[in-house]
Amino acid sequence: MPFSGIELEDLKYSKQLRAHALRVMAFVQKAVARLHEPEKLEKLLQELGKKHYSYGAKEKYVDLIGPQFIQAIQPSLDSQWTPELHEAWAQLFKFMAYIMKTNITEERRRLASQP
Repeated sequence: MPFSGIELEDLKYSKQLRAHALRVMAFVQKAVARLHEPEKLEKLLQELGKKHYSYGAKEKYVDLIGPQFIQAIQPSLDSQWTPELHEAWAQLFKFMAYIMKTNITEERRRLASQP
């Protein structure tokens, strides 16, 4: 895992973590842009899950992104933030996490079954 073993204080200044956060933001933007094209969105998420498997990502960590993302954006949308908006973001991240985790698991099984 790219961020395991790094002290919390060091993570605050990590260029690698900052770059990952920017990639997450770009992917979320891409996902939102494809909400009206569910097949394309699902394909993107499948590929992202496989890519994260190759990085050694564990399924249990995928679920952490959504709540952290929501916590990060909520203050900047404070006056417009509603329970419905919160639920919409939560549902999007649950969907994204489900597809990613499914593909991490499938990729692990596929590679384990190869001779």
